[in-house]
Amino acid sequence: MSSPTYKLIVGLGNPGPEYLFTRHNVGFLVLDSWADEEGEAFRHDRDRSSQLASLATGERLVKPMTFMNESGVAVAAWLEWLKLTVADLLVVVDDVALPLGQVRLRPEGSSGGHNGLKSIETHLGTTGYARLRCGVDAVPSGRTLERWVLSRFRPDEEEPLGAMIQTARLAIDCCQSKGIAVAMNRFNGQNAVDPANDKEL
Repeated sequence: MSSPTYKLIVGLGNPGPEYLFTRHNVGFLVLDSWADEEGEAFRHDRDRSSQLASLATGERLVKPMTFMNESGVAVAAWLEWLKLTVADLLVVVDDVALPLGQVRLRPEGSSGGHNGLKSIETHLGTTGYARLRCGVDAVPSGRTLERWVLSRFRPDEEEPLGAMIQTARLAIDCCQSKGIAVAMNRFNGQNAVDPANDKEL
């Protein structure tokens, strides 16, 4: 079995049941789904203020428990502990610039105003790490950004959310086996895909 492209996959979110199904926690939801599919459970790692699931395929899935604005603390600690570089890192994060259902991979880039990415950039000293952005829809008129990303998904959004989580998983699988350039070409700008046949719905 070949080594995966990214050894450390970090999903961003906030700890606690009150944040579980909020838009800001899409990163957690993607990793939870992945670990569940693999039959792995997250365990708490106090030294690095995170929850960790180690997969048989070699990836370590990490959910920082530092709250979003301090995500970089945990990410830097894991890279140091595992003796990895930013080339081994993929961050899964919510994005208000994308409609719900779409994902976008980038090998590097700015934070786009996202506080979790800002924290990672601050603690790593670089923007040169891969990220998978998952759309949560634009901020509605009359709502603040903070209130929107901390709002829960509506019942009518559960189906497209579930489809997007599966799309994110397929995109990560493609990254791991074929590289991010292939995955970007295949998944960026796409709507949700059908996991059964990997075709756009």
